[in-house]
Amino acid sequence: MSDSWRHTLTIDDSWTRPLPARWWRLDAPVALLWLVVAAACTEAYRAVGALAQDQTDLRLQYLYVVIPCAALVVRRRFPLSATAFVTCAWVVTGQLDGQLTTTLGIQFVYLFAIYSGTAWSRHRVIGGWVVGGCLLVLAGWVAYALAIKGYAGPGGSQLVPGWLGATIITILTNVIYLGGAVLLGILEWRNLRRRTELELQARTIDEQAEQLRQKAVDAERLRIARELHDVVAHHVSVIGVQAGAARRVLAKQPEAAREALAGIEDSSRSAVTEMRSLLGTLRSGPEPDRAPTPGLDDLGQLIDDYRTSGLTVDYAVADTEPPRAATAPPSVGLAIYRTVQEALANVQRHSTATRASVVTRFGERADRAYAEVEILDDGHARTGTGGTGLGLVGMRERASALGGEVEVGPRQTAGYRVRVRLPFG
Repeated sequence: MSDSWRHTLTIDDSWTRPLPARWWRLDAPVALLWLVVAAACTEAYRAVGALAQDQTDLRLQYLYVVIPCAALVVRRRFPLSATAFVTCAWVVTGQLDGQLTTTLGIQFVYLFAIYSGTAWSRHRVIGGWVVGGCLLVLAGWVAYALAIKGYAGPGGSQLVPGWLGATIITILTNVIYLGGAVLLGILEWRNLRRRTELELQARTIDEQAEQLRQKAVDAERLRIARELHDVVAHHVSVIGVQAGAARRVLAKQPEAAREALAGIEDSSRSAVTEMRSLLGTLRSGPEPDRAPTPGLDDLGQLIDDYRTSGLTVDYAVADTEPPRAATAPPSVGLAIYRTVQEALANVQRHSTATRASVVTRFGERADRAYAEVEILDDGHARTGTGGTGLGLVGMRERASALGGEVEVGPRQTAGYRVRVRLPFG
């Protein structure tokens, strides 16, 4: 058999049709319904005299009707066994009471058994062999009945003898009926498989959508955590330095203390403003008074804040011609800003350095523009100031999200170096 036919007949398919949990509660009423239909058809045939020559005892006739209908109770659980049993019952009934097998009720019961075996067989290769074997048995019995018992009807026409006409009608009727039963079984099996695959795909899509939603939520949480860390770390670091300076000069230099306290006030207000801007993203509606996201243009003010707190910071910008700084997207500007903010906050918290340098560079590499920032200091690690490392983690996450690279570590002579390069364009 060719592959196309095997696929059409579902013989080469390994999918197993799931069995209903309480199949007997479904099939017992179906079997009873077919018993009622077969019995009603038998009595209808008897009423019009179609069974007038049938000498079989009435109780045996109904036994021949009940037996194949009873097998339909297990048509889903044991479809091939039920089909084979009904076929055997049909052949035996045909031998013992041939007229009864001509009634539509008995014929429909057999067709339903063939349909059930095709639609519910779990092993398609074995199912094909069993159903095909049952059809061959039926064909052999029909051929035997026509050959041995002969044709007892009218003598035929001028062109076609009576026995040949009966043979043609019998063959066509059985091919149409049995072929239709097999075709319906195959179509139902294929349709159920298609629905099952669609349901599985729908569940998979829902699960993937939920995973993506959870990833988006986690990514947003990480982003907010990074922003909060950067904002709080910067301003609290500045406030701490200025508070210490104010405490030291409060008695002897009141003017310097007032300047330090003013710096604390400015830093606290800036921290509140930035935190409001950040937390506003968690609200459902827009916040018209929200401060803009910091970027490259705000680096000067950021560095001035650190200079005010007592850290000497040298700042330089190296750009190309034409300038590329103006073409950098806001996401790159924010990442550069947060990198400088975190690096200078780390200098104040964890280093003995009193001087740092910040250089931003813009250029092109591999046909892509890039923005780079490098922060250097000349101090040594201060003891007892160990941190959580979340700032560096956030720095790497920002760069990774933009396809950039990060270099962080001690310098060969003294101090610490942070370099971040971010491509854009």
